[in-house]
Amino acid sequence: MSKLGDHSIWMRRMIIIGFIWAAIALISATIIEPTAENLTLFFSITVSGLYTAILYTTRRMWLPLLLKVPLRNAMLLGIANAAFIEAVFLLFEKICQAEGIAAHPNLFIDWIMTMPWYAMMVITFVRAHQRQRFSPWIVLILGGLYEMGADGVVAQIVALPFGDSQLLDPLYWLMLVTVYFWVFIIIYSSIVLPPALLISQTPHPEEPPGSSRLRDALRPLSWLIPFTIYLIILIMIIGALSP
Repeated sequence: MSKLGDHSIWMRRMIIIGFIWAAIALISATIIEPTAENLTLFFSITVSGLYTAILYTTRRMWLPLLLKVPLRNAMLLGIANAAFIEAVFLLFEKICQAEGIAAHPNLFIDWIMTMPWYAMMVITFVRAHQRQRFSPWIVLILGGLYEMGADGVVAQIVALPFGDSQLLDPLYWLMLVTVYFWVFIIIYSSIVLPPALLISQTPHPEEPPGSSRLRDALRPLSWLIPFTIYLIILIMIIGALSP
């Protein structure tokens, strides 16, 4: 790929193959080991993907409604979708009687723990997309990358003091790159793709001097450091207030 905005056929094929691979891995894990946790993941991820598909196929209906204030509405749309996806995971966690899938068993606390990251990530991503206009395929890849940083790395760092040391396992990193990344794309798709579609309907402003497509694409990841600190402090506060 010569640049981030490339719409090459191989990029599309790579993502389609990645989706198929993720679906096979998800279905296989659920069939081989139908635990409450695996069932929760299967239903939550499936609904997340279907939700994005519905938004994409109905975009001609909702895009015109949000174009009056596109930048603000794109940010609000991504943040609202993030809150919805968190609620979906918690809902299926309770239905399947699983534990440890959602950030917290209380939805309000779950949102307190996760929404600061989602909000800053979405705001930063939307502003970057306004300048650079990444292709839908690149948007999906970036969504998977952002989720890999937040759920794949930060969540595991925070879990280390509680005895979860899979972050130190080389096999975890192999699975993170080869399997989980493609699943993360599905989960984050509604958070980044609909806002990108909305911004793409607006005139493309002139790129500011010194603007870098790669730097803009990766800028949301800069919020992972303050988010990690925020999460550690919040968990300590919640632990201190728990009976």
